[in-house]
Amino acid sequence: MICHEKLTSKQLFAFALSFKSARIFLASVMLIWLGSQTSFAGTSQIDDANKLVTQMMVDVESILAQDINDDLARRENVSALFDRYFDLPTIAKFSAGPYWRAADADQKTAYETAIRDVIIGTVVRNFDQLSGLKFTATDSQAKGTQLVLVNGTFTDNKQQQPPIVVGWRVITADNASPRILDVEIENISMLVTQKQENIAIIRKNEGKFSALIDAMNQRSQSNN
Repeated sequence: MICHEKLTSKQLFAFALSFKSARIFLASVMLIWLGSQTSFAGTSQIDDANKLVTQMMVDVESILAQDINDDLARRENVSALFDRYFDLPTIAKFSAGPYWRAADADQKTAYETAIRDVIIGTVVRNFDQLSGLKFTATDSQAKGTQLVLVNGTFTDNKQQQPPIVVGWRVITADNASPRILDVEIENISMLVTQKQENIAIIRKNEGKFSALIDAMNQRSQSNN
């Protein structure tokens, strides 16, 4: 014979508390498991991103060592460096903001070409500023499933200027070589800054994407 005891309020409270504790425990176990999975994936991402940034710095130093004030050769070297290490399609898409979806295929291609020329022209004009600087990675961390932030510092070998804190945002997608998406200088994102400028240009011109292409082309010409 089974006796059915009426649970008191204290017993009900104790049961609810134990049930809640069990749920918290299970949730904690799941978070720890998921965290370990994320950490494992992040380790692979970080290794790939670090290797990419390290190799790029080696190439930059090599270009600087061979630079003999030949503007054409410098532009060719910087262009090759950019194409090898940076993700132009994603940079173009992100920097155009929501207006990218409204652009047609020809406009997207024209904008990719224009912003590439602007970036390369800007780097070429300021390339001498990298002379005498040494980049040292400080720490790296996975951001989401396909993005890694490689932090580091540029220091002046002659100690004539203060250290510059730089962060490289690297895309490490599956089945694809890692590529740099963005550069943060003193915690200021160059890509976000460019996106804000681009959106302002388009809005000023009644939402015309072609106005952004024209602005990029004018800027590119001024860099040359």
